Amino acid sequence: MSPQQRQETILRQIEREGSVRSLQLAKSLDVTPETIRKDLEQLASTNRVIRTHGGATRATDAHHDLPLPARQWVNREEKIIVARAAAALVQPNDTIFLDASSTVLLIAEYLPEIPLTVLTNAHHVVVALGGRSQCDLICTGGNYEDRSRSYVGAMAEDALKRFAIKWLFLGVDGLHPEFGASEVNPGQAVLKERLLPRAEHVCIVCDSTKLGRKSPFIFAQVNQFDVLVTDSHARDTDLQAYRNAGIRTVIAPIEGE
Repeated sequence: MSPQQRQETILRQIEREGSVRSLQLAKSLDVTPETIRKDLEQLASTNRVIRTHGGATRATDAHHDLPLPARQWVNREEKIIVARAAAALVQPNDTIFLDASSTVLLIAEYLPEIPLTVLTNAHHVVVALGGRSQCDLICTGGNYEDRSRSYVGAMAEDALKRFAIKWLFLGVDGLHPEFGASEVNPGQAVLKERLLPRAEHVCIVCDSTKLGRKSPFIFAQVNQFDVLVTDSHARDTDLQAYRNAGIRTVIAPIEGE
């Protein structure tokens, strides 16, 4: 196992369990404690985890919004397969909105080469789709937020008032059957909340580690979205409440399962 693969394994365990202990990691991964210490220091240096005495914890446990470059590498395999499944929902001539979450950014990379109108507040989505001839690409503008590489605030919200959105694709930091969809970033949460009434279909995209979690800023109740796309590591017990609420659940299979 390469250092990158080992570190991704560590990140997935932290996302599942909230924290890890160095000695337990060393034993389960069959490496020395010194190797794990270096792995955790590397992950901490890029703000992907928070080091603790004898281990590490999830960075968002401190209600800290990770910079986009760091978020892009957390559970990347799961995010890719979720993004592919979500992109497959889009049909020719749809008008869609892509937010600034790391999973939704990947949707931009997997959108089919068909005529589309794409609305976004995310700088990286603009970069990803800028060369597509069949894509009518519209960026909100607004107050630029460096950590999320996106635009928020009143100007961003006002820019979208004239559009009827077919698919609203939203990432989450947490999705809970009682509390709903939540964010650690208040500006992103407000923008998402304001867009909900403008969409024909609201699709929550998240890897399975986000299920059952709560973050400080709730932007949607369960009855305000109608599609959930997640990966096949999701437990059936975590999904049943959404199915009971009439939400379509799309389960993207992890490769090899």
